[in-house]
Amino acid sequence: MAAINIGIMGGTFNPIHYGHLMIAEEARQQLQLAKVIFMPSYRTPHKEMVGPTARQRWEMTRLATADNPYFYVSDWEIRRRGASYTIETLRYFRDKWGEQVTLFFISGTDTVHDLIHWKKPYEILSACYVVGAVRPDGSENITASVQQFGALGKKIIKLPVPTMAISSTLIRKRLQEGQSIRYLVPLTVQKYIEKNGVYACLEKQIK
Repeated sequence: MAAINIGIMGGTFNPIHYGHLMIAEEARQQLQLAKVIFMPSYRTPHKEMVGPTARQRWEMTRLATADNPYFYVSDWEIRRRGASYTIETLRYFRDKWGEQVTLFFISGTDTVHDLIHWKKPYEILSACYVVGAVRPDGSENITASVQQFGALGKKIIKLPVPTMAISSTLIRKRLQEGQSIRYLVPLTVQKYIEKNGVYACLEKQIK
C-alpha cells in the first residue's frame, strides 16, 4: 500500500492568520498531502507567551480552519502540557500511524535556519520531511542550512509561497494600538478575539 502524505503545522498561532493558512494550503497542494494537522503548542521553549491561553489559541485555530475539509486541529500538545518539542510530536504520530504515513513538518524559512539548534534535529529529519516556506522569487537562500545535515539535508524541502506580509507579532501590535485586524485573520477569529477580550491585556498596556 502506498504511503499517505500528511502535513503537520506546529506553532503558537498567537493568533493564527491568513499567512499560516496560505502556507498550509500551498503545502497541501504542492506536496499532495491527504490532510494538514495544525498543532498549537502548549508552551514553546523558544518564545515568551503573551495574551491568550493555550485553549483559546486552539479554539482560534479551529475556527480559522473550519471551512477547509483537508485541515484538522489537534490538541495533543496542549493536553500533555509542558514545553512543546517537535521531536516528541513526531514520535507521537509515528507511533500512532506507523510507516504507512509519510510526515511533512510545515514551517517558515526561519525554522530551516534554526533547526540545527532544536532538540534532536537529526532525529527530526529521520522522522519526517521539513518543509520551509520561501518567497517565490528565490531570494531566500537556505543552502548552507541544508548542507550542514549532510545526506539528511535532502529531507528539507523548499516550498514557494506567495508573499504575505502578515505575522502574529504585527497583529498583536495592531490590537495593542486599537487598529483593525480585518483581512489579516479570518472573520471568525476576529469575532472570537473581540467577544472574548483575548488580547485585552495588551490594550491595557497603552492606557
